Amino acid sequence: MTEADLFTALISVLAIGALIVWFDLRCLADLRQTSDARLRYLTRDAWALVIIFAFPFGPFLYLACGKQ
Repeated sequence: MTEADLFTALISVLAIGALIVWFDLRCLADLRQTSDARLRYLTRDAWALVIIFAFPFGPFLYLACGKQ
């Protein structure tokens, strides 16, 4: 493996990591703006924990099941 291949792999990993962080932050921002009456199944704090710790499924669960 050459240095160019390693550099390309590093850039790819960093780009995917940045995308993951952005998606989590976007879901957390949406959660913050959603009223308690529109949340389903869990409390706001519980949804925040699901979004943060259950990646990659947490943000998708919140978007699919967390809001009315």
